[in-house]
Amino acid sequence: MGGIQPRKLIHRIISLDDVKLVKNTMQMAGLSYMSRKYADEHTMGVDTKKSLEIIHLRGTLAVNLRPYTKIEDLADMMTKGTKYAWGNFVGVVRFPLWVRSEADSLEYVRRARATMDRKILSLEAFNFYGVIKFTMNFFGEKVVQAVSKRLYDHTTLTYSSVMGPNEDISIFDHPILYVAASALTGSQVFNIHIVSYVNKIIISLAVDATVIPDPHRLCDDMVESLNIIKSAALERGSHI
Repeated sequence: MGGIQPRKLIHRIISLDDVKLVKNTMQMAGLSYMSRKYADEHTMGVDTKKSLEIIHLRGTLAVNLRPYTKIEDLADMMTKGTKYAWGNFVGVVRFPLWVRSEADSLEYVRRARATMDRKILSLEAFNFYGVIKFTMNFFGEKVVQAVSKRLYDHTTLTYSSVMGPNEDISIFDHPILYVAASALTGSQVFNIHIVSYVNKIIISLAVDATVIPDPHRLCDDMVESLNIIKSAALERGSHI
């Protein structure tokens, strides 16, 4: 995965309320596609659960290191002595993609949430930011690029989630229906970017077309996975 391949960009729009119901699970939802694709190609007459146990995938997750998450007013940021700072303050953590075939759909939620809770409480994101800043100051941009490339070359995907406007906005009296974000660089198989807008969630994928020729199916499976988990939560009266 060392080179940069052509990418396809696609997106889906889903309900923000549905995502709130199964909070913190979206980074695991697309695994139904990987599991099914792998099973279709490699498990002729072999038990699916055993075949999934040999799959080891990892992803990277962008983490906001600021103590606050809301978008501050420009006037506040320009005030002398303000606690608000310009620019990005973002770290990265690696997380395992748990690929299993479970009868209980909510088990995916429990696993994903437990993993991310541990990552948030750890210092991994701050350590990554510190290492990159130190490397940039003492060794320069090329070394930072080499370190970052090694990280991304050894992971399958990148996931990010950004809180967008909670009210409808317009540009020159033209209403904005949705906001989508993505990235075309990097050596990973695909990037998942989530942006909220009012009562919507926009899922954007940038997919390596040589590895995943049908990204629309991947998007459909992500939405289907969310619906399955949502239905399971509603049936059991669970509060995730």
